[in-house]
Amino acid sequence: MVEQLAPGLWRLNIPLVGNPLKNLNSFLITGERNLLIDTGFNQPACKEAMDTQLREIGADLGRTDIFMTHLHSDHTGLSTYLHRHGCAVFLSGTDAVRREEYSREEVWREKYASYVENGFTWEEMNWLWDSNPAKMEGPEPLGRGFDRLEDGAVLEYGGRKLRCILTPGHTPGHLCLYDAENETLFSGDHVLFHISPNICRWEGIPDALGDYLKSLDRVKELPVKLLLPAHRAETGNLRTRVEELKAHHARRLDDALRIVAEVPGLTAYEITGRMQWSIRARNWNEFPLTQKFFAVGEALAHLDWLEVRGGVTHRLENGKERYFPINEYKGVN
Repeated sequence: MVEQLAPGLWRLNIPLVGNPLKNLNSFLITGERNLLIDTGFNQPACKEAMDTQLREIGADLGRTDIFMTHLHSDHTGLSTYLHRHGCAVFLSGTDAVRREEYSREEVWREKYASYVENGFTWEEMNWLWDSNPAKMEGPEPLGRGFDRLEDGAVLEYGGRKLRCILTPGHTPGHLCLYDAENETLFSGDHVLFHISPNICRWEGIPDALGDYLKSLDRVKELPVKLLLPAHRAETGNLRTRVEELKAHHARRLDDALRIVAEVPGLTAYEITGRMQWSIRARNWNEFPLTQKFFAVGEALAHLDWLEVRGGVTHRLENGKERYFPINEYKGVN
């Protein structure tokens, strides 16, 4: 359950029931005022685990501010439940706008319509309407705007100076927190071990994967002795993991480009079904629908990267976006 990592620094293990991520690492920095980093889904299991571990530490929510590395529901879902009057709820300015938009059903209709254009059926999207945790397990309305942070902002809690580092890619406004004095990086979902962060297409962002790869380089050279990711217990060397993640995406780009070249005219859904994935399913048909949703989003980010660099093109045919190779393109590397 709760684990003390250093004086005034705690890791709370929040289970994500039925989700392949398995858990969220929520971190608490204690002091005159506390800072809670990430919260878990808005679901009973997360609430129970959070309440139990906060009681174990003896944390007073009345003097606890909340920092969310990014907008996803597994990081923001309990923020309103945990918030107390007079306390801050921090999110990057970019992600705050999108998190607030996610309370509007028309935003989800538009998102799902774009996924239908990219190969899903409306039957599948209608099933996801009430079952997608990204939509269903986010925070209740806060009743006011988030406390917005920008790149370079500094927070001070428990004697630590925490610098916000904007690392777009996993979300457009993902923030890491860096404690230079203690060489500690709270990496959120920017750098994970054992699993790779999901990098998907975002509305209005032409090249989310390109943004992510630049963000990896931005943190790679930071002196870090303690790297604290948001999921799983595994951690390790920052520079080594950054290079592993970059190599992972290079292989996925090669995979996507090969498939488009071999079978021109496929939808992103069909391309995704031919790509290599690490998931407990024998084939694409056996993928859980929620995981298909995230996998297609990731394939779209890789196709966007290739399209920005002249490797593929797409066009709308009979209501579906289909991808074609550009023969002059010389490859990913």
